[in-house]
Amino acid sequence: MHKDKIDAAFIRYATDILGETNTGLSGGQIVTHCNGYAVDFNVDIPITSSDFGQFGNIVPNKRTALYKNLMAFNGRQQFTIIKELCELPLFQENAQAQEVKKRLFERFPQFSSGPIYIEEHIPTGWERVDRSIEEMKMRLEVADTEEKFQAVGMLGRETLITIAQQVFDSSRHKTLDGVEASPTDAKRMLEAYLQYELKDSSNKAKKWAKSAVDLGNQLTHDRNATKRDAQICLIAVSSIASFIRAIDETSSDNSTFDDLEF
Repeated sequence: MHKDKIDAAFIRYATDILGETNTGLSGGQIVTHCNGYAVDFNVDIPITSSDFGQFGNIVPNKRTALYKNLMAFNGRQQFTIIKELCELPLFQENAQAQEVKKRLFERFPQFSSGPIYIEEHIPTGWERVDRSIEEMKMRLEVADTEEKFQAVGMLGRETLITIAQQVFDSSRHKTLDGVEASPTDAKRMLEAYLQYELKDSSNKAKKWAKSAVDLGNQLTHDRNATKRDAQICLIAVSSIASFIRAIDETSSDNSTFDDLEF
């Protein structure tokens, strides 16, 4: 498998469903969509006519036509095409097509280019934190129920716990209320950390970070969570990860955040 492409087996799986004889795209629709993507991405594709080159001479059926065309694109382009085809009105009630989309995000999140607002998020270098944020993005892309949006919040809370565990030192970071922080008490750990590390800074920075923690916890327990709630949670968790990492990297240099403005 080429590292810059989705593997051929998955492409075949997806095209068998998207080009299925009775419920999939027609030959004409496949060519129309593929030609459009070829122009958008400036890629030469092998099948550009719906007669498939005197039917049977070049490809035996429309599924193979879609497969051969998809194989001409790179991984990010393949991801975008499959995702958008699965989202066509034709497939809205097609459980198999929606399963294709779900598996696409589960197996190939590295090729995702969806508008998740933190597409250019700079990794913190904390492997588990970065992996969790990518998982939140993947889950949000396919979430379509309150339970799935709530699950994004649950993962966000776990990510905040991981962030807190990376930086919290009970010998230095005393909790605000004097209650010992448990290993999973992200709120107390982060509040204590920020109170100590930003002791000479404006309260605005500390309040902002505290709000991100509260937001993740709130969404976790919200039975009516919406896509917007989940998006905001993702943005908050990603932002606080970068924020805490910046403090952690500069604290050893005796740097301060006196000039931060929010």
